Formats: sequence, C-alpha cells, structure tokens
Amino acid sequence: MILLFFELLKPKIVFGNILSSLGGFLLASRGNINYHLLFLNIIGISLVIGSSCILNNVIDCNIDKYMDRTKNRILVISSSFHNLAIFFAIVLGILGFSIYIYYINILCMLLSSIGWIVYVVLYSMYLKKRSIYSTLIGSISGSIPPLLGYCSVTNHVDLCVFNLFLIFITWQIPHSYAIFIMHFSDYKRVNIPIFPIVKSFLVTRYHIRIFILLFLLSTCLLVATNYVGYKFLFSILFLSVIWFYLSIKTYRSDYNHIIWAKNIFYHSIIIMFIMNIMMSFDYIN
Repeated sequence: MILLFFELLKPKIVFGNILSSLGGFLLASRGNINYHLLFLNIIGISLVIGSSCILNNVIDCNIDKYMDRTKNRILVISSSFHNLAIFFAIVLGILGFSIYIYYINILCMLLSSIGWIVYVVLYSMYLKKRSIYSTLIGSISGSIPPLLGYCSVTNHVDLCVFNLFLIFITWQIPHSYAIFIMHFSDYKRVNIPIFPIVKSFLVTRYHIRIFILLFLLSTCLLVATNYVGYKFLFSILFLSVIWFYLSIKTYRSDYNHIIWAKNIFYHSIIIMFIMNIMMSFDYIN
C-alpha cells in the first residue's frame, strides 16, 4: 500500500525534473558549486513536482480506471484515499514553495508557482480533456525545472533562461507525442483529444520532425550565445540526427507505429540525459 501511495508522486517524473534542474544549476554555477544551495533546490523541486503530480492523479482519477497503464493506481482502487492525497499534495506544495521563498529566492518561488499552476490548473483541470493543444501548454510547466536550477544560482533572468525554456519545450513535444502513440488505445478509450487521435499518425509524425529540428536549433543558440562549448554542440548534433532519422522511418501497421513511437520516446530520454551532462561540464566562463 505504501508503494502504491508513493507512485502518486510519479517518481520517474520527479527524477527527470531533478535531472533537468541539475543541468541548469551546474550550467549557471560554472564549476563553482554551492552544494548547500544545490541540496535545497533538489528538495524544493521534488516537493513542488510531487505536489503537482499527486493532484494530477486526483484530477485524472475518473479516467485512470479505464486505462490499462493507470487502472491499478491507489486512487482508482480506493476512493477513500482522495482526501488524504489532496492534503498530502498541499503540504508538499507549501513546503516546496517555502524552501524557494525563504532559502533560495523569490524569483524561483514565482517560477515554481507558475509551473505548478500551469500543470495542475491549466493542463490537468481544463485543457487535457478539451484541447489537442494541451501538450503545448503543459510543456511550459515541464520547462520550468532547468530555469529553477539556473535562477537559484543567478537570481535573475537572462538570455540563457529563455534559451533553456525553448530547448525544453521543443524537446517535450516529440517526447509527449511518442507517449500518446505508445498508449493510443488507452487515450482513445477515454476520449482524450490527443494529437494522434484528432490529427492522425501521419500529421503527428510531421509535427514530431518539426519539433526535433526546432530542438536542434534551440541547442545551437545556446552555443551561439556562448553559454556552452562545441563538445556540447557536437554531441547534441549527433544525437539529434539519430533522433530525426528515427522520426522519418516508415512503418505500415499500427503495431509498428508503436515500435516507432518507442524508438522516439527512448531516444528522447537518452538525448535529455546526455544534454544535461554536457551542459553541466562544457560551459563557457
């Protein structure tokens, strides 16, 4: 039961956001790492992301019971945990925002609040079940963690902040659309207007290719503005070419669409992991 409740936090999502926040933090640190601040940032982002994920589970409970990959979540199995989950989410959110405002800076508190509101209110409560463009709005919240890491060090907004924002938004679209295709039947069963259902696999594939190219362009801008070096550029260029190649491969059957989507999804994880590592070490002073 404890493990089921722990899954409400969506630990994989929390870990992924910690990783992207770490990349932004180390990029801003330029080798001069404040470990106390790093620890506080990790705790703060874990609490805020955990809070938003729990509330997302509460909001989606009425559709999760019809989806194969979510039907065994604790809030689906037992509705008696709903109030406890909401209380737990509120406590985590308050603690996370408090860490940012009292121990880091107000800018990070504002950024984390924006991410939380966009994910919980705009995306989960309203757009997810109404619009095919909900992913574009939801990607705003997914782009906040690297900004939190960066701004926890700098305490100001500069060109790099906007560049990181673009990089992570353009990365999320292929990543998210691949998930939609992987779980296409689940989303169709609960009538969620995801892009592949409304616009077809073919159009979704075109959009994935476009956003992969935009992602590559965004990473090049980070080099052009002298925030990272050419080791970063060459590694991301190599991985992006592979990513784009995977996106233009063609398949005939629906089952092979799922294989295609898995290739896009897993490569997106690899490219994000490597990008954060390279961004952390190949900075320019």
